[in-house]
Amino acid sequence: MFRFFSILVLLAGLIVAGYGGARMLELYGPGNAMTKSAALESDMAEPAPAEEAFVEDEVMVEALPEAEPLPPGPEDEILAETASVPSLSRSVPAPTLDQPMSNPDGLSGSGSAAAESMARVEVAPDVMAPTPSDAFLNNLKTVPVAHETPTTAEYKRPFEAVLAIDSTGDSTAVDALPGHGNISEGTAQVSKTVEARLSGSGFAIKAMTPEQQTISPLTENTWRWSVTPLTAGNQELTFDIYAIDEGPAVPLRTFHNTVTVQVTGINRAIAFADQANPLAVFLGGIGSVLAGLFGAIKFVRRR
Repeated sequence: MFRFFSILVLLAGLIVAGYGGARMLELYGPGNAMTKSAALESDMAEPAPAEEAFVEDEVMVEALPEAEPLPPGPEDEILAETASVPSLSRSVPAPTLDQPMSNPDGLSGSGSAAAESMARVEVAPDVMAPTPSDAFLNNLKTVPVAHETPTTAEYKRPFEAVLAIDSTGDSTAVDALPGHGNISEGTAQVSKTVEARLSGSGFAIKAMTPEQQTISPLTENTWRWSVTPLTAGNQELTFDIYAIDEGPAVPLRTFHNTVTVQVTGINRAIAFADQANPLAVFLGGIGSVLAGLFGAIKFVRRR
């Protein structure tokens, strides 16, 4: 029995050491270093065309002849006369901290009117999001809703989550679900256009159907997502349904429900090995190999 246990430990150590070594090669292998060095060389080689273009521009500028000055025109004479007149802003003393700012006598009426209009400006209140209209709320229809998720899931193995809305007049929407997992039912208020969302911090979620759909009075509307667990343990998935208004109002959430998906024990070990440091996994595998060899040698010596 002890020999069999030693062989199992030896095999497990070899597997763990091989996995850790593969992860170390992926992270610290020569391929990544060559890729990084090639990227740096390409970045350093890019500014060369710009320098050549700059040299060509300098040569063209030197080759151009100097332009002769144009004779003074009437506009230049007007500018010279206005430059000799003292500026109005120089005669106005700058305001100090001790005295309030006031309009000087030299300012025109338009300037004082502008100052008065600026003084009358009030701070606008916070812009509030538009609320749904009463007509939109009155036209909402209450229909049955059902969604399905698996009770357990495997780490990094995708599964399908399904939500169904039945607006045909039936009392349940379960008929539109596959019927293989954990099914939850409820009701929601829907409009002509409905948006369904699925969220969960421990999952990678990809929509397989359009999120916004027009509710059909003849058949059930279904939404499907491909969900991949990214973290071991009990993780939550949340279903949300929004009634979409045709106007500028924000979507109105009419359904919210959360379910729990559990990851089994063997998947916890796989998740730990995948998320742990590859060097630690490699050293652990080497330790398991040495422990297995030590047990086997000790058993052989006893015999």
